[in-house]
Amino acid sequence: MKKLIMIPLLMLTFLSMAACSNPDTEPLNPEQPEQPENPNDGNDPDDNPDTPTPGGNGRYLVLFASRSGNTERMANEIREKLDCDILEVEPTEAYDNDYNAMLERSQEELAAIRQGNYPPVKTSIESFDNYDIVFVGYPIWYGSMATPMQTFLHSHASKLVGKRIALFATSGSSGISTSVNEARNLCPDATLIERTLLLTSSSLSQMATRVSSWLEEIGANREEPEVASLKMKISVADRTISATMEDNAAGRDFLSRLPLEVTLNDFNNTTEKIFYPEPALMLEGVTRGCAPVPGDITIYVPWGNVAIFCKKWSHSNDLIKIGHIDGDGISALTVGGDIKVKFEKQ
Repeated sequence: MKKLIMIPLLMLTFLSMAACSNPDTEPLNPEQPEQPENPNDGNDPDDNPDTPTPGGNGRYLVLFASRSGNTERMANEIREKLDCDILEVEPTEAYDNDYNAMLERSQEELAAIRQGNYPPVKTSIESFDNYDIVFVGYPIWYGSMATPMQTFLHSHASKLVGKRIALFATSGSSGISTSVNEARNLCPDATLIERTLLLTSSSLSQMATRVSSWLEEIGANREEPEVASLKMKISVADRTISATMEDNAAGRDFLSRLPLEVTLNDFNNTTEKIFYPEPALMLEGVTRGCAPVPGDITIYVPWGNVAIFCKKWSHSNDLIKIGHIDGDGISALTVGGDIKVKFEKQ
């Protein structure tokens, strides 16, 4: 009789234990993708994978890939503190909600990347020209950068030339160094900010303070910088003319060197007036290609010289426009021979 009574009691105990067990509370393998907190089927019709959500501060862009939601929380924390643009990098095919299937796929994708085959993503950006810093965030999968972000950086490497990239990541407990090397290999011509930010399962609760400290360390802040004037004046003989420089790296570099006194050498029968800046002007991230008209201030890339055009000329992919002389001021330079000029800020 006692045995018959014990059987229902044992069954009740077993069911109670099963009900209290939650696989999401068990320690995660730090090398594996985490379980998603809020699975998403990836079919939100309102998503536009090419357009960042804008913020008030257009100097920064936060890019992130996230599965468990931890990296997304981190990205939103950065966005909130900087009031900047943000965009999620999403795979073309959403990941399966089944955890084991997700693990299998992530391993296959990492192996494919090692062979040079990158899994497709549906996110792309036309230009990063307006951003001072691009924040790149991702979870760490099996020690590596999550595959969607690897694909994105690989496909956008040419657009990130000269850009400053700040890396942040989440993981169970593994480090960030392998993914930093991956980012360096994926974007060899970008500038990786040395200071990175990694939050593990033991430090996620410190997210707000850790993000604030990190942003301060790398010099990122919410305030827009004071916009410097793009105007300059040019003194030639007894005449002073003005010019407006382009808002690009080369134009700003030129302005930073003023005042500057040089001799403009006549070139190609008064088609151009040229000189060679020392050191050469910065060209990172500057769009090439120009069909110069009279008054255009350009750089001829193969030689590194500044060329001010006095006459119209055909399009050349080796020319970069960095400014234009205002009004009819170019007439002051349209003379034969070499001339001395002085460039000054206006």
